[in-house]
Amino acid sequence: MRLGIARGFFYYDYMLFLKTLFQGTSIETVMGGENNEEILERGSRLTVDEACLPIKLFTGQLEALCETCDRVFVPRLMKDFRGRWLCPKLLGVPELSLGVPKAGKLLVTDPLYFNNEGRTRRSLWKACRQMEIKRGKFEENFTRAYAAQKKVATGSKYAHVEAAWEFSPETPADGEIVLPNTRRIFLAGHCYNVYDKFSNGQIMKKLDELGIEAVTEREVTQTERELAVEGVNLIKEPFWESFIRIFGSALHLRDEVDGIIYLSSFSCGPDAFIIEMLKNYVRNIPIMVLKLDEHKGEAGYETRIEAFADLLEKRKAS
Repeated sequence: MRLGIARGFFYYDYMLFLKTLFQGTSIETVMGGENNEEILERGSRLTVDEACLPIKLFTGQLEALCETCDRVFVPRLMKDFRGRWLCPKLLGVPELSLGVPKAGKLLVTDPLYFNNEGRTRRSLWKACRQMEIKRGKFEENFTRAYAAQKKVATGSKYAHVEAAWEFSPETPADGEIVLPNTRRIFLAGHCYNVYDKFSNGQIMKKLDELGIEAVTEREVTQTERELAVEGVNLIKEPFWESFIRIFGSALHLRDEVDGIIYLSSFSCGPDAFIIEMLKNYVRNIPIMVLKLDEHKGEAGYETRIEAFADLLEKRKAS
């Protein structure tokens, strides 16, 4: 059986888990291709206008995979290992994908609460049984996959990040002197915006060309994030897992970077809250928010990044 896995949402955080879950079985996993204009056009056609860019790309991925695979795996992720809720888009992905032609190929799991190992195991076994995976092999793979993903959740191991989001600097011409990056920024946002070079317009490459080093939440462990959030004494426990990851990482890194660039999907509810919290609690460095949607204005996008780079240079020189 060819089982498709879309490149989006859970792909960047749970790929290690999914690869381990199907390892050594009769399932041939097929990863979705890199996002591009065609995938975006597919998703835009199949979703409502109000859907955010990640939803449109994910839906386009599902349609493309349904054309070449026997089934397409769609985990319904609800909570992380700490019991915090994941992005509401992730919770509702199956319903948002009903417009996909051949939607009968979508294999949607029962709700997955990763803070409850037994419940997660039962939900995934129900899906794997439909693919005729033997129970013994499932139990063996699930135990290894869950343990590996727990290391990712605690920050002791990196999640799978597609190498395509990175880039190779251009080879210097003969005699050209390449200077090291002189400024450092925290590139903040949800992983499916930060690590998808189509969504973010290859921002890592643009920053490098401007002499700016970008660090992401991968540089911060979960313990460091949570300690940073505890240090500001919020009046209530944060609800969203993404808040801890982004806000906590920003707090931890604020004395180590010259600025923050926040990649935010247009109409993202959690982002609206996180951005305001950053403005209130990270006041000593400049913050720029770049809104991402399907209407890519390359010229304006690059102009804003260049202006931010100039601001950082002036602050460093003062």
